[in-house]
Amino acid sequence: MPAKLSRETPPPSGSPRAPVVMRYATAVLMALTIGLLTWHHFGMERVVEFSAASKRPVEALGDAIIGGSSVAMLERKDGVLRMRCHLTRKIEWPSCKFLFPTTRTNDGLDLSAFESVSLDVRYAGPGPHAMRLMLANFEPGVSSPGDWMSQKVNEVELKVPDRGSVRVPLNVFRTAGWWLDYKQVPLENSGVRLDNVTRIELMTGALNQAGEHVVDLHAIRFHGKWIGQDRLYLLLMGAWILCAVSWPLMASLQLRRQLRHSSKRLSLLSDVNRALQLEARELAEQVNTDPLTGALNRQGLRAALMGTPAMLATPMSVVFTDVDHFKRINDQHGHDTGDAVLRQFAAEITAGIRSNDKLVRWGGEEFLIVCAGTSAEQARVLAEKLRTGLKNASWSTGSGITASFGVAELNPNDDIGDAITRADEALYAAKRAGRDRVMVDVSTHRHAAKEPGGPNSHGLT
Repeated sequence: MPAKLSRETPPPSGSPRAPVVMRYATAVLMALTIGLLTWHHFGMERVVEFSAASKRPVEALGDAIIGGSSVAMLERKDGVLRMRCHLTRKIEWPSCKFLFPTTRTNDGLDLSAFESVSLDVRYAGPGPHAMRLMLANFEPGVSSPGDWMSQKVNEVELKVPDRGSVRVPLNVFRTAGWWLDYKQVPLENSGVRLDNVTRIELMTGALNQAGEHVVDLHAIRFHGKWIGQDRLYLLLMGAWILCAVSWPLMASLQLRRQLRHSSKRLSLLSDVNRALQLEARELAEQVNTDPLTGALNRQGLRAALMGTPAMLATPMSVVFTDVDHFKRINDQHGHDTGDAVLRQFAAEITAGIRSNDKLVRWGGEEFLIVCAGTSAEQARVLAEKLRTGLKNASWSTGSGITASFGVAELNPNDDIGDAITRADEALYAAKRAGRDRVMVDVSTHRHAAKEPGGPNSHGLT
């Protein structure tokens, strides 16, 4: 327990001031956090609108520029943009379209932080009513100034109601296949980008029937948040870290101020400092879970063993495993990908073990599985199943990832540390034997019982 201040020692004058300030600051930060998260979820919406009311430049175009004979006319009436389209199928993909240029230069509109787009339209005409929404993005290194065909075409085609609004997420947009074929863009530059949109086109669907079509466009609206979710979380995390750092900092400043006032209070300040250290240690010991993978950490394993007597039931086996060539993954793909691999690695193992087995992140890419009521042979079978599942899983690196396993059974006179050490030795034996395999450590008394005359040291199978 944290050290308690002696009742005989009066607190220095003004000592509660800093904690009171921090309590108020924490309360304000808590209210601010709840308010911002609620506002972000239910509001904080940013909308960019293209409509007659927005006063943005707009045109109605047919398909003559690509060899067709479809004709489009634009009318403005009662705050609505109306396109009358005489659609003819002279070419394979005829169309009429609304064209909204967002810039006269190559510096367009950044829509990368927006989440969805809504179309408020009224459509009349023969056949099914489909429309394509196309966002042209100017990308340095891919697009050329003055060549509108070089701008990346990101599009989506959807059926629209005769009357009403339809809303689609921006993450369903795809780069047009015909544009990729036309530009011969390298694979690494072929993904959707919406950070420099220079024009927005809303056109009739690729398979719409020929005839007279009338499209009343009330608005195209792009919906997003004024502060993105990731940025909001980062800001709140920074504020809470600053608040957490301020607690010991302000306490330290207060203690120094008290030291300057009176040397007689050194004992009290020492007690306060020890109390803070003990309290911080107790809080740290309560964190039993590895924040990256969700597996137990070593403290979590201790708590599980001490708090669950059934965990110590025999037979009991431990399995040591780690990712093969993990350093190579970090070097080739970066530490963010390495972290993603560790998270998936832990998730794959968790899905393959029993609910009463314990997965522990031992350090780095090393993990430990504690299996109560499990013999070495049963643990070996489990490890083989996990090894095969990991090898066949799909990974963000794009290539297969393997793991090596070491298995050891807890002997009657052992503690779990002995079994962990032997499982670790078996793991390194699997590494030396070529990786992507399971090695079992056979304790001396079991090995001797099964194979008279066997070696006196740990055997590996």
